[in-house]
Amino acid sequence: MLIQPDKLRKFFILIFGVLFLALAIQVRFDMLFMHVIDNGMSLVVHNLLPQNLQGWIGFGNLFAHYWVVLLIMVLITSLLYLMDYKIAMGWFIVNQILTMILSLVLSLILQIHWVNGIEFGPTIPNLLLAWWVQSLAIIAVVIVPRFVKNQRACWVITALFVVLWLLILLAEIQRNDMPLSSGLGSLFFGYFWWQFSEQQYRKHAKHWRHVLEIDTLI
Repeated sequence: MLIQPDKLRKFFILIFGVLFLALAIQVRFDMLFMHVIDNGMSLVVHNLLPQNLQGWIGFGNLFAHYWVVLLIMVLITSLLYLMDYKIAMGWFIVNQILTMILSLVLSLILQIHWVNGIEFGPTIPNLLLAWWVQSLAIIAVVIVPRFVKNQRACWVITALFVVLWLLILLAEIQRNDMPLSSGLGSLFFGYFWWQFSEQQYRKHAKHWRHVLEIDTLI
């Protein structure tokens, strides 16, 4: 099966779900702690980062666009189809659509405030970063091991993906004044949803192959 069993999956679902819930409560009730970390991170990124790191943030900025992550998702979808994982392809597409819908719903719940009328704050989770979390995760966990057999090399690639995501996060804070809380929300929610969707794929992939009568690998 495309998604391998993982004894830690339920643990990760619980931990990242709790982390996102704790963050959501802080944001919804406008806690002082959130203002401290958001303003502190904004100050650091805009004024205190060393000059040699600015070039790396510029590299991250190349990926901090919706059209780039959408192109990556199209490539992932095409690769899954060419590898004859058609159920997995559909699972990935549905997963990204649900991520978009849930991100919008959560942002509406968490960021609508009444201050001399309705005001809407920054989206949390940030959809761009949440999509990157899930896209990089499926590349690192599902696709790369099928082409790279050396486990150490796989770990190095995964570490590089983590660094890339952090650079995109810094680029979003620097370029669009995104609060750190939105980025953390993308990480916590994105990884929670990724692990949860993996669990659902393992449970239901065979069922959907039978229902859809598709001759495909799962």
